[in-house]
Amino acid sequence: MKALLLDPYHTGSHAHWAKGMQKHLSQIQGTAVELWTMPGKHWKWRMHGAGGEFARQAAAASLPDLILTTDMLDVASLKGLLPAAWRDIPVIQYFHENQLTFPWNEGDAEKVRGLHHTYQFINIQSTVAADWVWFNSSYHRDVFIHAAEQFIKCMPDCKTGYSMNALAEKSSVLPVGIDAPAAVDVERPVGAPPTILWNHRWSNDKGPDKFAEHLNDLEAEGHDFKLILCGQQFAEVPTVLQSIRQRYRDRILHDGYAATHETYTALLQSCDFVLHEPVQEYFGVSVAEAMSHGVIPILKSAQAYPSWVPNAFLFEHAEERSAHWVNWQKDIAHGRTLAHATATKFYWPHVARTAHKEIHSLFNLG
Repeated sequence: MKALLLDPYHTGSHAHWAKGMQKHLSQIQGTAVELWTMPGKHWKWRMHGAGGEFARQAAAASLPDLILTTDMLDVASLKGLLPAAWRDIPVIQYFHENQLTFPWNEGDAEKVRGLHHTYQFINIQSTVAADWVWFNSSYHRDVFIHAAEQFIKCMPDCKTGYSMNALAEKSSVLPVGIDAPAAVDVERPVGAPPTILWNHRWSNDKGPDKFAEHLNDLEAEGHDFKLILCGQQFAEVPTVLQSIRQRYRDRILHDGYAATHETYTALLQSCDFVLHEPVQEYFGVSVAEAMSHGVIPILKSAQAYPSWVPNAFLFEHAEERSAHWVNWQKDIAHGRTLAHATATKFYWPHVARTAHKEIHSLFNLG
């Protein structure tokens, strides 16, 4: 099987998925994956224009058996612009996120003018045009289908071409893959005091304000802790990060994006807990990576987490969060073991084999 993977927004989680899928699918005997990318910037233009650019490149390339791509591509425009010989090639689209339920910045100029609906409809139209759709979690699949149904209800007429029942029948869940740690010490003791990890990007959808609230609550309850802050940062420093730096400057062991895999791995191995209550989370790859290293998650029972995280790590209210903080320190080895075991199902070789098996079943390829 020769697959072509198209990543029009090659950065962050999109690049993580594309590179991992290319590498690990290609390691399965009889399978080769070629990766075409576009720079990870101008995301709105990528959704409008990437189909035309990839179609242009296809005109000079040999035919693949399958096309894989992400939610940042308009599959309908790609199929319409591809050379005629390419148009029967099946396309699988992978949804990391979507524009229907992602929390848009209220100050975004296109949001203010109502133009964000354009990108929402591109997502819907792409799922109709794709031959199969993978969502990174069952939660993501459910919220997308529900939001798309509500969007379609607002269309004035001629809606039957956009059936979300059809999408439900031609979609499945394929989690994001993560790298397997070289070694994990689940017997390592809890730190004195414990170290809390933040390994998410510093953006509103990841809930940094809630993270600060939880830290303040723990401090007010008399709990001591250290911090490792290694999430991706941007040119504009969020106010909440400035506040955390000022209030907890004596507790911060590391502050800054982990630029190399070795640095990131070392930081994860030195943490005890990852505490997270996001505004929106469709899977939670950062949490899965932390768990693979035996970091115990304390997570709000919302978004995608209940679909794959054991209930023992989830909280509904502040009192339950604080109880987890205390109780897991008394049973640290069990917590680390359960966290690690949960994450192993997301190791790349397993995810790639699942993808390969489904591709063969759907299209008799591979």
